[in-house]
Amino acid sequence: MRLAGMMHEGTGGTVSTRGGERTFFLLTLGCPKNEVDSDVIASLLLARGWEMAAGPEEASLILVNTCSFIVPAVRESVEAIMDLGGYKAREGKRLAVAGCLVSRYGEKILRELLPEVDVFAAPHRYADLPALLEGVDEGGGTRPAARDFSSTLSKGYVYVKIAEGCDRRCSYCTIPSIRGPLRSRPPAEIREEACRFLEEGARELVLVAQDTTSYGRDLFGEPSLPALLEELLALPGDYRLRLMYMHPAGVDEAVLASMQHPRMQPYLDLPLQHVDEGILRRMGRWGGREEYRGLLERIRERLPGAALRATFMLGFPGEDERSFAALRAFLEEMRFDWLGLFGYSQEEGTAAYPLGAGCRPGVVERRLEEIRALQEEIMCENAGRMLGRKLLVLVEGESEEAPGFWEARSYREAPEIDGVIFLPATEGLRAGSWCEVLVEATEGIDLIAAPLAKRVDRRDNACGG
Repeated sequence: MRLAGMMHEGTGGTVSTRGGERTFFLLTLGCPKNEVDSDVIASLLLARGWEMAAGPEEASLILVNTCSFIVPAVRESVEAIMDLGGYKAREGKRLAVAGCLVSRYGEKILRELLPEVDVFAAPHRYADLPALLEGVDEGGGTRPAARDFSSTLSKGYVYVKIAEGCDRRCSYCTIPSIRGPLRSRPPAEIREEACRFLEEGARELVLVAQDTTSYGRDLFGEPSLPALLEELLALPGDYRLRLMYMHPAGVDEAVLASMQHPRMQPYLDLPLQHVDEGILRRMGRWGGREEYRGLLERIRERLPGAALRATFMLGFPGEDERSFAALRAFLEEMRFDWLGLFGYSQEEGTAAYPLGAGCRPGVVERRLEEIRALQEEIMCENAGRMLGRKLLVLVEGESEEAPGFWEARSYREAPEIDGVIFLPATEGLRAGSWCEVLVEATEGIDLIAAPLAKRVDRRDNACGG
């Protein structure tokens, strides 16, 4: 859960701390793709004279950008709406709900369940949101909404969504029904947005989509991620690109070749989900233990030292002790830098729904805890191997977790989901800038490093032509 309650450098907006008739507070739930959507919403409102409030108590309008990928996310969204609805009841504010919850259940049903909400907006209607807030509904939608605001820019990185929706048909997944089929953004549009944020000081562009490796299939008849990367990597400036959400079937030789560029962060985020072939086929997915082992070996051969993050789902229908043991053995062998773990959630309307609820909750929790404990050991070992290494890090700002330290990230750590690097507060550190550091100690899975020298950022970020 992330709160978009502050304006950042380069956005051209201001934060209202006194409240007013046109002030808004925006709560973002879910993944970085939703964070981009919240930036779009904020951009639309700021362009029309709204101001962003520091908290819900200071806003005349409270917005919740929801997630509904699985039932627990739906519950979290509904609870957040009801909690923030309390401010409306006490102080006469307005409440708006946007995002996946609206797409999944529809405005008619939600109005019956959440009568305290004044305005609903599914993702395809974000461009209409300012008019809806004024009580005008022309039944539009589908119009693209521009984005010139980023809630993360002050930390030096910006999420850039390169596509919406998904054409893959994983049997457990609600995304195609919520977000629709794959719709890649035109390369020129992505380039323009990238240039805008590079000129405003971004040092890392984090490319996101439901599946980044499918980019361009709908536009050009075949996946075209390498061509997009080539265009973005040609932009001037002292920046890096990071790829997230890479379907393993799409990580081919062309993608790996593109990732060898010095401006690419050598980091791969792979939703493998399982290694048992029978389970993967019931999931509607490609691969298996041997295919995945071969893929990881190719990655490590082409990109020595690359950081690998994987995601696995436990408890899918048919997962027994044998298939779980095979997954555990695979994780011990592959030694991933980072791991995302989820229990299977039976979702109505998916192809996997008739297969049942999967393993009993107690079994799933036991397996999750076992894998978490194993991965904690692996991550601590991986952190220890970084001792004495020099790293180029992006300084994000002062740490709330560790007073007296700043937080930074190297190529190994993606924003918000992986570990961090702690730097002792010293003169010359600046949020949103590069710094070379020496790793001196570990704190669990995190690193402690000392700045080696003050690094002057190049400012040749003008994107012309």
